[in-house]
Amino acid sequence: MGATDRFFAPGTALPTMPEVARRLIDSFEKEKVDLRQIVELAERDQSLSVKILKQANSAHYGVSGNVTNLRQASVLLGLETLRNLVLSACMIGAFPRTPGFDRLKFWRHCVATGGYSRWLGRKLGFDSDSAYMAGLLLRSGQILMAMELPHMVAAVEAECSRPGLRMSVERQKIGCCHPQVTAELARRWSLPGPLVDAFRHAPDPLHAGQFSLLGAVLNLAATAADAGELSAPKVSPLGEADPELLRHLRLDASWLQTNLPSYESMTYSVDALCSAA
Repeated sequence: MGATDRFFAPGTALPTMPEVARRLIDSFEKEKVDLRQIVELAERDQSLSVKILKQANSAHYGVSGNVTNLRQASVLLGLETLRNLVLSACMIGAFPRTPGFDRLKFWRHCVATGGYSRWLGRKLGFDSDSAYMAGLLLRSGQILMAMELPHMVAAVEAECSRPGLRMSVERQKIGCCHPQVTAELARRWSLPGPLVDAFRHAPDPLHAGQFSLLGAVLNLAATAADAGELSAPKVSPLGEADPELLRHLRLDASWLQTNLPSYESMTYSVDALCSAA
């Protein structure tokens, strides 16, 4: 029996990949996707439309109450932000609320990991849309772990006092880590093979047989999100977590210190998306 099998036992109610999210993921491979296509996808789901409109009318954009439909929202937000918001809202709604699990804190971290993955992906020449989606989903396996082993997951979180600890503590206490569970969920959702491999390789990308650039991006993005969540310095935790990985990717620590976006800039949308869910 594999270490992740307990989370996929027969009869387990697994979350379903939303159709809108699947279509958005398919659109990543298309060279030209216009705003109208994203709007039409979002308009099919009334709940999703409400979430996007609530975000468009948030204080962040300074137009409170003036955006009344998704077409207006699309002009205000632009293609990249609209697609990120739609994908984030879909995935937040796809996973159940879990007793004792801080949902808002969790999704802030997920969205931040997506944002840092996009940012790092751009710097390293990787497709930024795919990187955002992968970062957003990386930690989703932890919800399945929390549904099955809530006290164990709580114990893991209690020990995550420094950036980059979560995966190793999970292995010690549970026998596997959340990216491995996410990889199996992604496989069952029939997501692209390279994405499944990136989840599997994210815990230790330098020793994963065949190097996965996306797996490396996910590893660093998750650590950056940890640092933001803990209000730790932006760069030293990245180097502390895996300095070899930074060297392998030729990322300069001083350059990161100056340029790495803030956690707040990555997570401004989450409160509105979660409260509308």
